[in-house]
Amino acid sequence: MVKLPHIQERVRLLPYTTMKVGGSADYFLVVKDTESVKEACDWAANAGVSVFVLGEGSNLVVSEGPIHRLVLKMEIMGFAKLHETSTHVTWRVGAGEHWDGVVERSVKLGLTGIEAMSMIPGTMGAAPVQNAGAYGQEIADTMVELEAYDLATQQFVTLKRSECDFGYRNSTFKTDNAGRYVITHVTIKLSKVKPKRPTYESLKRWLDEHKIDDPSVEQIREGVMAVRARILPDPSVVPNSGSFFKSPIVSAAKLAEIEKKFDRVPSYRYGNEYKIAAGWIVEQCGFKGVERFGLKVWDNHALVITNPNSATYNDLRKLVEEIVTAAKEKFGLELEPEPLFLS
Repeated sequence: MVKLPHIQERVRLLPYTTMKVGGSADYFLVVKDTESVKEACDWAANAGVSVFVLGEGSNLVVSEGPIHRLVLKMEIMGFAKLHETSTHVTWRVGAGEHWDGVVERSVKLGLTGIEAMSMIPGTMGAAPVQNAGAYGQEIADTMVELEAYDLATQQFVTLKRSECDFGYRNSTFKTDNAGRYVITHVTIKLSKVKPKRPTYESLKRWLDEHKIDDPSVEQIREGVMAVRARILPDPSVVPNSGSFFKSPIVSAAKLAEIEKKFDRVPSYRYGNEYKIAAGWIVEQCGFKGVERFGLKVWDNHALVITNPNSATYNDLRKLVEEIVTAAKEKFGLELEPEPLFLS
């Protein structure tokens, strides 16, 4: 089997993830342009090797391995302004761009639509996969389309937002078409209209503390960054995957049932249903600040599992199972992990 230039074999993935767990991939290649993506995917198809796309590893938990795949480290960069009107600006962004860098750039230009998603770790290309979001905003709100290499047809395609089947922390790239596409570019449309005042309690509280009634896009970003810095650990200092569980979406009847048993249930309307804060659920189950199997549930936010003692993938799975079981028994709710588990 002829190898591509620069392809590496048996590369440990632990250093490429923020949780710092995981074994080795059979093949590993950094891609910086679309030509390299096609060449690598064609090689994998001929070799009978499946492809996995790696961004910054912030929403990824890797098993002890070995991982029998070609891992493509996505580093396609670049910004291009496609269109501008009196009310909107449309950008085409490389999938390898750091997500918060995209937010920072938009805010400096006074554009709205993604400012509340400040400091979410990861890359531009990963955002649609997860339908990344925070404080009432999601990438689905601003994405126009994306470009990707289709491993099934072995050609580049453009997918409109309506084709991505976006849901809460979900998309077609995690369900029906998981593993099918290598996203190379994402097009987003941002607004020049002044942002609305956020409704999420922690962010509203910060604005109130700073006596900001009519916040600018810069002030919203500042507030989000301050709130996140206060409650979430920096993954470059304390290994973690950020928010580890999705907030369960429940009916009004289920929410009412829970509210009869618990005071001040943190919930937010999501369409015709409600999200209950997953961190609150984990805390109510007694896991906040708890250390188990070399891992620790973060003191300031029970939604975050940290790995300060170099625990393994199997250690993490055991703790996750304990938390999920406890939530099921106490609330009748199924907590679902946000990170992708790769094996």
